[in-house]
Order: sequence, then C-alpha cells, then structure tokens
Amino acid sequence: MSGSPTRGVTPPRPLLSSTLWAIGGTGFYHACQLGVLVLLAKLASPSIQGQYVLGLALATPVVLFFGLELRSAFVSDAGRQFPLGAYLTLRRLTLLLAAGILLGLLAWQAASGDSPASYLLILAGVFAARIFWAWAEIGWGVYQRRERLDLLGVSVGLRGLALLLPFAVLVPLYAWLRASGRIPPERLAEGVALAVLIHALGFAALWFVFAGGGALRAPLPLGVGPWVGLGGWASLPASRGSAGASPSQSPPWPAIRALAVQTLPLGVVALTINLCDAFPRVVIEQGPDGRALLGYFGALAYITLAGNLVVVQASTAAANRLAVFYQQDLRAFLRLGVRLIGVATAIGAGVLVVAVLFGRWILTTLYTADYARFETEFRIIVLAHCLALLTNVFGAATTQMRLFWLQVPAQVITLLCTAVAALVLIPGPNPVLGAAQTALVRAVVQFVLYATCVGLGLACRRQAEPRS
Repeated sequence: MSGSPTRGVTPPRPLLSSTLWAIGGTGFYHACQLGVLVLLAKLASPSIQGQYVLGLALATPVVLFFGLELRSAFVSDAGRQFPLGAYLTLRRLTLLLAAGILLGLLAWQAASGDSPASYLLILAGVFAARIFWAWAEIGWGVYQRRERLDLLGVSVGLRGLALLLPFAVLVPLYAWLRASGRIPPERLAEGVALAVLIHALGFAALWFVFAGGGALRAPLPLGVGPWVGLGGWASLPASRGSAGASPSQSPPWPAIRALAVQTLPLGVVALTINLCDAFPRVVIEQGPDGRALLGYFGALAYITLAGNLVVVQASTAAANRLAVFYQQDLRAFLRLGVRLIGVATAIGAGVLVVAVLFGRWILTTLYTADYARFETEFRIIVLAHCLALLTNVFGAATTQMRLFWLQVPAQVITLLCTAVAALVLIPGPNPVLGAAQTALVRAVVQFVLYATCVGLGLACRRQAEPRS
C-alpha cells in the first residue's frame, strides 16, 4: 500500500513527546554552554570570555553559509526530490570549503600580531568544534524526518557533556594555580585554550564513533535503542518509494549540483542571520576595551536562549508535519502554526516578566555583581529575543513552504538595518547598551518581514488549490 510505514522502522513518536526529547537534549546542551560562560565569568577575565565569543561570532556565519541549511532542506523535501546521498555528499564538500575559510581567518588573526598564542588556540578550537557539529546535521535531519527526536536529543546531550567537562576541570584548576601563585595570571588563557581544544576533539570523537567510523553503516531498525547512529544516518533505512535514497550509493553529480543551486538561498539566509549576530559583536570588539565589553554582551545575550530553546525545538519537532500539511492539508498547516505561535507568545511573555522582576538577581547569581550593572541592557535584549520567538515560528513555516529565495531579500534587508543600527548606536559611552538596542531593531524588522513571507506563502498556496 502506498504510504505505508517502512517495515522494521519504529513508528514516529507523538509530536509532544518528540518536542520534549528535543527540548531535553538541546536544553541540556545549552545548559552546558551556559555553564561554560558562567565558569569564564567567575574564574576568568571578560577579555578571555570575549575571545571565546569572538570565535563563535567568526565561525558560525561561515559554517552556516557553506552548510546551505541542508538539514532544513532535507526535512522539507516531502516529495523526495533528492536522494539522501546527494545531501551527504554536498555537506562534505561544502564543509571542506568552510574549513578552508576558517583556516584563512585563523592565519589572518595570527599575522595581525594582536593576539597571543593562547587566544589563537581558543579560536582554532571553536572553529574545529563548529565544523564537527555541522558534520552531523544531516543525520539529525533524518531523525527529524522520522520524527525520532529522542535520538537527536541524546546525540546533542552527549555533545553538551563533551563541551562542559573540559571547562569544568581545567578552568577551576588553572584559576587555583593562578590564585596560589604557581602560574602568572596571563596563563589562565592557556587553560581555557586547552579546554576548547579538548571539547573540539570530543565533538570529533562523537562524530567518528557514531557516524564516521564505519561500525554502524549496516542498516538497523530504529527500535534497537538510542545508541544506534547517534551522530548520523547509519541506523535509518531508506524510506520506501524514495528512489536512490540509500546513502551507500553514489548520487549523480547533476543531482548534487541541482541541490546546491536550490539550497544556495538557504545558505545566504543563514549567513545573513548570523552576520546580524556577528556584525554588532565585531563593532564592539573594535572599540576601546572592546574584547571585555564583548564578553559582557555575549554573556547577557546567551541567557535569553532559554525561551528560544523551547520554541525552536517545538518547530523542529513539527517541521516534517508542517512540510506535509502545507502540501496536502492547508487547514492542518494553519492549525499547527497557530499552536506554535501560541506557545511562542506564552513563553515570551513569561520570560519578559522574569527578566523585569529578577534581572539583577539572575545576572549576579549566574555571573558576578559586575554584570548586574547591565540590567537595563539585559531587559532590552530579552525583549528583542521574545519578539524573535515569533519570528522563529514564521521562519520555520517559511522554510517548510520551501520559499527559499523569498527569505533572501528579507534577510538582506534585516542585515542592512542591523548594520546601520550597530554603526550608529554602538560607538559611544555605552557600547553594550547600543548593542542591545541594535538587537531590538533587528528583531522588529525581522518579525515584520517574516510575517509577510508567511502571508505570501499562504496566498500562493490558496491560489494553487483547484477550484471546486
């Protein structure tokens, strides 16, 4: 029977269960990332934390652009236009290009002579970890399409441990050695650099053991447990009816080229989104005492990801259904979209209330009293992120509509507005306040543009429906 489940594959979990698994795994990872920032804030200097944040700001746009958002494209490919092998091959090629660009950035930083060796090692570790994170994403897309986000959650959770453990051991150790006079203060950056490099190696090991080592390449049913294929696609047999979906078969180069052309706008969108994050941070870093101020701003901004986590993972869990409903049942698509918007609105309102009432206490408790002087900036950042929760839902809906090119002008306009706001607002006596205001400008512009994208997508879909 057409459309029957593939034999031997465990049926997908309910949407709520998948969402909870995704939130649990990804939430644990972000808690580990927050733990890293807390350790750096309490035991290191804002300058060291700023170098870590700078590494993320430089690496993420490059990796996401060359990654072409292939995971999202794979999940939205409800018609099975391209085989899985095409996505895997294109991901390998583009990430090799990304690695080359990041090596060039590292060489440029080294040639400038402004950063000591320990700071360069921090950048190198962040760059490598970001590459190995992206390498596993096609496998996570397979889990999304199967609606088996329990496997995705376990995989991301393991990466959280690989991130936090080196920092939890080495940063306190080097801080104690510094406090006891056994090492000079500037050597604390060496401990942070070592922790960053070890966590990058941990990401590489997880990818190799669970996806790249060859031990799990034999097709296995999903029901054998969460340890199968944590890093990739190996445990997931091809869907019935998806010709050429087996990853063991070499995909034709015309299919790879066509996929690259189709997903190029997603790469441009990912690049512009992250340039909106990176550009204000670079402007801060270039000013007086910029690296320390960047450390403050990065720490403030990361706290707000808690609300984003729930909404993004709910959208992730719903991505496959959004894609199918948009093609087959527009009313079901709208019902699911309204539910996601309701969740985003409720979470945003709750996060904003908590920030207004307890912002100073949160900053003092998580970091130090020095961070609490940025309470006003923190509230503005939270307001921007609350508005971004709704934008995340609209963005997910737009992608599952496969309106890839429509997102390009929306993101370019957002980037231009963000750049102008950053250049006008950040220079001055309070760069952190200017960066927070820039984040709010970006959130407003992006919300309006993506709401327009969804409206256009719905209008086009209704016009395409046959008239009764």
